[in-house]
Amino acid sequence: MKTKTILSLLIMFCAFISCDRITDNYYEHQAQENYTSPYMGKWVGSYTGQGSGNITLSVSKSGNITGTYGQNNDALVSYVYDDGTLQPVLSENYTFFLYGKLKDKKGTWKNGTLSGDWTLTKQ
Repeated sequence: MKTKTILSLLIMFCAFISCDRITDNYYEHQAQENYTSPYMGKWVGSYTGQGSGNITLSVSKSGNITGTYGQNNDALVSYVYDDGTLQPVLSENYTFFLYGKLKDKKGTWKNGTLSGDWTLTKQ
């Protein structure tokens, strides 16, 4: 009898926790769908220093970044956080990196042993 009672309580407890997780996941998913990055849009600018060229970034509604840089329009990918901080922006061959904040519209770049600064403006 004790075993059946304990088992019943355990099953009810697990069911309650599972329902709670499902509800939490639902609301988290809704928040993600409703989110719009404050940096959404097209950003253009340039990088200077031990090399130079143009940069174009597109920030999606979710904060994902795609873009191009340089004369060959090599691809860039990254993510921007709510405070404008860039997750390091990487080129497709992992040699060119952008660091900084879109909030400040500037930062630094690195390509092997070369480095410098970048600036962008939102279009």
